[in-house]
Amino acid sequence: MTEVLMYNIAGDKAIKIKLLCRKLNISAREVQKEDYGKKLGALLGESSDEGVAVAEDFDDEMLYLADFRGAMLDIFLNQLKRQKAQVALKAVRTQTNVGFTSCELHRELSAEREMLAKRRS
Repeated sequence: MTEVLMYNIAGDKAIKIKLLCRKLNISAREVQKEDYGKKLGALLGESSDEGVAVAEDFDDEMLYLADFRGAMLDIFLNQLKRQKAQVALKAVRTQTNVGFTSCELHRELSAEREMLAKRRS
């Protein structure tokens, strides 16, 4: 099932993303901070995972996009941009990151963003 996990997205932006998902027949779900220690695969219902105690959390907006097929990813991202509901930290489900916790994914994406910013300057 195509699904979007949403982190720290509130207000009008959250409404826009959820409406877009509904329009495109994509499941959208907000992940609560108490679930940040669970593996992404468990959050998607692909595995059972009791999770680990979360020693940290984050406040950045983040999206995790699972099982997007064909042109669906481009359509979704273009619509986010068109609706001015962009989110800086985004990841598409891979065999590697599905084993990450939300905090681990956030650290990876933040490090990539910093590295790209340094290259641009």
